[in-house]
Amino acid sequence: MITLDQLCAVLDGLNIPWANEGFSDDDKPAPPYMSLEAGFGETAYADNDAWARWMPYEVLLYTAQRSYDLEAKLADALDAAGCAFEKAITHLDGERLIEASFTVNVTE
Repeated sequence: MITLDQLCAVLDGLNIPWANEGFSDDDKPAPPYMSLEAGFGETAYADNDAWARWMPYEVLLYTAQRSYDLEAKLADALDAAGCAFEKAITHLDGERLIEASFTVNVTE
């Protein structure tokens, strides 16, 4: 797992606009862009103590058309940072966007 600061550095290095918890309607850029969305924190216990704490985050890549190149670029950057991920693709027909969701776990 990586830290939130490390994940943000990975996103900064991609040169794709991104926002924590999404853009407002007024400042949303044209695709491609990314959003970082926090999930619910989890804790593992050992010997009645918190052994590890982490938070799942979704890195959401939005494109006007499916971009295998950008998906691979993001996946390669996460791999290079030692960050495991799960990936899912959703077609947002009402918004005419493709959402590539990369779920990662971040240590706290």
